Amino acid sequence: MSPTIGRTYIPNPRSFFKKNQIIVTLEKYSYTPGEIIKGSVGLKLKRPLHAKKLTIALIGLQIVHESGIAVGPVRVGNQGPQTQVYTIYSFEIPLDDEADYFHEFYPFEIKIPPDILQSSQQNFHSTLTGLGKTLIEIEQVMDQLRLTGSRVEWSVEAKLHIPLKIDIVNSQKIVLS
Repeated sequence: MSPTIGRTYIPNPRSFFKKNQIIVTLEKYSYTPGEIIKGSVGLKLKRPLHAKKLTIALIGLQIVHESGIAVGPVRVGNQGPQTQVYTIYSFEIPLDDEADYFHEFYPFEIKIPPDILQSSQQNFHSTLTGLGKTLIEIEQVMDQLRLTGSRVEWSVEAKLHIPLKIDIVNSQKIVLS
């Protein structure tokens, strides 16, 4: 599967209550580009559950803290600080197909691309372009991001895709430098 970029990250708050039913365990928590993330996903469901698939993903989120940023002729101020979260990298691998799940254990490996740090920043720029911003506006936003708080958070996310119900999701943050 190829990585997806550019969508805004919107977590489902109700999935928080199911976090203890899916566990992501990693061999270590600090990586460099080109390394392999090794770990496992454990399911501890309360009862057997039919699901479409079980996946593991490497996800990069650009977290932007805005406060009074001027974009083109529009000035966004006096509204208090806002936080925007953009998915700049998402690479998902299926661990199992449609089946009944209960108490299973799945080992996995994800190879981190050697150019992930450079390509993720290019993906963020293309996300801004996709939002209809001109090159001048993008440059203004990037200048503001250098002055205000902006960071990238990396995580490994396991998801059990359940049809017509809330997916069971849990993630583990990692350091990628």
